Amino acid sequence: MNQDDANRIVEFTNVLLQECNLRLQASAEPGEDSFKVQVRGDDVAILLGHNAELLDALEYLGNRVLTKAKDEETRINFDSGNYRARREKELHLMADKAAEKVRLTKIPFTFDPMSANERRILHLALAAVTGVRTESTGNGDNRKVTIYPA
Repeated sequence: MNQDDANRIVEFTNVLLQECNLRLQASAEPGEDSFKVQVRGDDVAILLGHNAELLDALEYLGNRVLTKAKDEETRINFDSGNYRARREKELHLMADKAAEKVRLTKIPFTFDPMSANERRILHLALAAVTGVRTESTGNGDNRKVTIYPA
């Protein structure tokens, strides 16, 4: 992804946020191998509410717009106030605690429904943990990760 792509997504996002009467502003920041769209403003609580569903929706739309414009699959990440890194750390802690409980009790543990990205983080975090295995169950927005004793 180049600077023009990043500018296109930031412009699209800012128009969308303005049309929704949200006091938020998007900007592009260089990432490790691409750009990250940072969203800031007075309405960040709305953006991050309900497990950051609005942030996820903006990311989805931004990626769809960029994919359509380039005629190839692309990936750009949206974040606000380092939410994604904090959430990943939280998921790792939750995974560790749940895995320990499953190892001790031999009783499966099921997390609440979560996004595909969050489920992936759990699966990867638990892949190296001995004595447990993971499985996703459910459909659509109701997909959950369950930890089973190995």
